[in-house]
Amino acid sequence: MLKVSDLAVHYGAIQAVSGVDFTVNDGEIVTLIGANGAGKSTILKTISGLLRPSRGSIDYDGQNLAKLAASKIVKAGIAQVPEGRHVFEGLTVSENLRMGAYLTPKTQSEQLTAVFDQFPVLKERRNQDAATLSGGEQQMLAMGRAMMAKPKLLLLDEPSMGLAPIYINKIFDIIKAIHAQGVTVLLIEQNAQQALQIADRAYVLANGQVKMTGTGQELLASADVQATYLGG
Repeated sequence: MLKVSDLAVHYGAIQAVSGVDFTVNDGEIVTLIGANGAGKSTILKTISGLLRPSRGSIDYDGQNLAKLAASKIVKAGIAQVPEGRHVFEGLTVSENLRMGAYLTPKTQSEQLTAVFDQFPVLKERRNQDAATLSGGEQQMLAMGRAMMAKPKLLLLDEPSMGLAPIYINKIFDIIKAIHAQGVTVLLIEQNAQQALQIADRAYVLANGQVKMTGTGQELLASADVQATYLGG
């Protein structure tokens, strides 16, 4: 479904990503793990069109995304849940969700029903200002908003960041449920233990480059990964 080849991304003179290659097959959960500053979020932003690559290609279902506008990338079937959630303050939960369907207005009501079925707490709070939700509820709202676009590929940037333990488990259960609906998932996550447990395959990034790859279970068992990312 997605093939990233020789990807390089700069912030001015600073190179954040250098020569990154990875693939995401249809129906997989793939995770990118690594320390802060490894280039993980930069990669997701480049796939979704928020940043432009300095070099390389991003092929999605036969088309190169490198020069497409972000809106066209969403229309092609890719939606991103950003780090930090970024809900729209001053808008209700329902209004936030409808913002996710601005490119698919004809199916908005149908998608809203599906999201409320998956996130009952959002239905309960549908008329509440999004800013008044808890961190975990805001994360569910950000995920629900992305699902309103009916994505084939869902990009998740640090979905468990800053959440209480009770919500972390819920968020990973939701990721598995979304995947079970046929959505392919590319996940960036500081909680490497949880991410590797649900991932079909994983890539370890350091200093803007891929340093290791394998199945989720292979990397969970790796002594290097345990020592560096899992506290082993």
